[in-house]
Amino acid sequence: MNAALLDSTPPGEQLHQARLRQEQVKHALKTALACCLATTLAYFFHLQSGHLAVVFAYLLMTMGMPSPRLNAVLTLLAIGISATVSALLLVAFAGAPALYLAATLLWIFTCVLFSNRFSLPATMGAMVSAIGIFVLFPGTVGTTLTFYVHYLLNWLLASFSVIVVHTLLWPLNTRQRLFQRLAEVYGGLETRCREAAARIRSGEPPAMDASGQDWAPFRRLRQLVASEARRLDATSPFARMILACRSLNVRLWFFDRAIAPLTSTALPARERQPLGSLLDQCAEQLHALFEGASRRQPVAPENPELPADVGLARTVLHRVARDVQTVTAAYNALLTSMRGGLAGDLAALRPAATGQRVTDVGSVRSGAKLALMILLLVIEEGVLRFPGGSQVAFFAAFFASTGNLGRQNRTDLFGLAGLLGGFAYGTLAAFLTTRLPHFPLLLALLFLGEFLANLAFQMLPRFGAAGMQAGLALPFAYLTTSGPEWGSLADVRTRFWGLIVAGFTAIAVHAYLWPVLPIRRLRASIAGALRDTAVRVGQLFSASRSTWGGAPPSLGETILRAEDLLDDALYLPGSDHADPAYRGILGSLQEIDASLEYVHFLVGLEAEHALRDRFFPVVGDYAGQAQRNLQQVARQLQQSPGRGARLEPPVRWKPDASGRWDHASHPAGTLPDGAIDPWIPAVIARCLDQIAQATERISSIAQEIDQRNLAREVPHGPLQGSRAAPSLGSADAAPGLRK
Repeated sequence: MNAALLDSTPPGEQLHQARLRQEQVKHALKTALACCLATTLAYFFHLQSGHLAVVFAYLLMTMGMPSPRLNAVLTLLAIGISATVSALLLVAFAGAPALYLAATLLWIFTCVLFSNRFSLPATMGAMVSAIGIFVLFPGTVGTTLTFYVHYLLNWLLASFSVIVVHTLLWPLNTRQRLFQRLAEVYGGLETRCREAAARIRSGEPPAMDASGQDWAPFRRLRQLVASEARRLDATSPFARMILACRSLNVRLWFFDRAIAPLTSTALPARERQPLGSLLDQCAEQLHALFEGASRRQPVAPENPELPADVGLARTVLHRVARDVQTVTAAYNALLTSMRGGLAGDLAALRPAATGQRVTDVGSVRSGAKLALMILLLVIEEGVLRFPGGSQVAFFAAFFASTGNLGRQNRTDLFGLAGLLGGFAYGTLAAFLTTRLPHFPLLLALLFLGEFLANLAFQMLPRFGAAGMQAGLALPFAYLTTSGPEWGSLADVRTRFWGLIVAGFTAIAVHAYLWPVLPIRRLRASIAGALRDTAVRVGQLFSASRSTWGGAPPSLGETILRAEDLLDDALYLPGSDHADPAYRGILGSLQEIDASLEYVHFLVGLEAEHALRDRFFPVVGDYAGQAQRNLQQVARQLQQSPGRGARLEPPVRWKPDASGRWDHASHPAGTLPDGAIDPWIPAVIARCLDQIAQATERISSIAQEIDQRNLAREVPHGPLQGSRAAPSLGSADAAPGLRK
């Protein structure tokens, strides 16, 4: 398919992008308004540490989306439970600091176990216990208990401010835009199905549309589901909707271009009627989705009646109907998770709606990392006298869930820049309010600062850490005293050093104590996907082809996650840096994935027959070659890049399945009655050759990357100056990666 077609932006999308930017500006205004309301309440009630209410309001409007009310209530409950448990542990082990520390670290680990489903509540629950440790050691039991009470009160005040702004003063209208867009997409798909049904019945050829097709109309909508929903995975109903809609678009395009012209001439009108009826049933279901999205109502799924004995056309339309069913299920799940009101938010917590387990391996790893980081920070501050105070626990609670060292470096780098920007703005604002001590001026300057920080957080996802830290730093530099006065520079310095100390501790954990390096994860993931592919290719040549599953799931998952890992690796030096040539490997992996899916499609079109029984023995040695070559490339990538890597010769694989089948198929003669399509084995052979070519490219690019890594590690060695063909590692060698 044409990459320009896939990446084209129709005029309607430009209007949608403009609307999206408007929604981002509105949300930034709402965030600033909630922070100002929290400031006003803290000022008039003279709440101790009232600047924390502003910090918490900003957190709710960023990390608490798309359900800030639900997250506010759940986090209030989590903080209350965690503070109570921490207070009980403090009273019980007040005379035994070591036991208190061990018990509190165990409780922190327990809190983080729930972060897979309840990210913000679990993080804040662990945070209040962690900060309590650093409040106790330089203070007393009484000051620590007082801290727990004020922490809870500040969160209560922030929750009230967010709920008032989010529900009463300026209700959320992003969902309205989202469902309007969903209705537009469903309406367009319904029109395409009805037009295809009419052409099938009439026998007219399909109209050639010169305009580019929008293969993934739901893709840009994910920004409307707020920041935390942008990290899509297979369990997300919105991710399933994106994938199912893209599949539906591709199948309708394939049917219009390849199947409809054949059926119009090869099938009589009586046999075309069931095909048109099936397309009409799909159109009716899409119309029901259009009505449901317009009215925000669930849609009942339907099982259309599938026509029999119509061969290739039936198979394609069967899969179209299945995609429509998947879109319906994803829409209902998404509607449940976004239903208005707190009751709808609570309904979204059901496992059937979220598709997530309460605890997984990632949350266990994050809990263990946080406990380890807190222990190291206690040693650093208590023994080595590092600065940072209790702020180190604030940052550590977020850094523990960072996926790898590269992402941690990026978070530290941009977070530090945002922190300094927030401090600079807060210091300037405090200087102005010192000269003009008027509370409305204080609110106006706070509103502008939080608005700009939140806008940067939304519009610049790669630099989102800067916007987040700027918005959190501003209250510390500006609002640490109760009134329009100069902020406390001592608190500014404490927070600055807290980020530095906690950030470098997190880097030490990710790099040395618990190493997670993105490029090594990527190489291991690619190696595992290639091994799984070797197994699947071997199964294709076995006797059970009717149950063959196509491309292994690990292949698609590797391609999906690779971009994030490469982006994280940009912030690492040496052999762990993101080499641009890895994009060529990803492009070749996508070619293998597409070829296997196409073979799976072709194998499923027909039952076993004599022509297919001849084809697989003719190219029967392909399975053994695939096992050897794919395993060899997997070994190339499995080893870690750098000085210890051993260069293996690149794979050379020329199976020539197409030529061998072309030579062997000539004596077969003409097949009777056209019951068997003779071109299908030829297309399968071509796909097998494409898999071999892609494997060769992966091997050559991997060797080129390893050569560069060795030359970098040993600059005066014999490998310096040895370079592979630049075209293999260039971005031009790979087709556009799917997003």
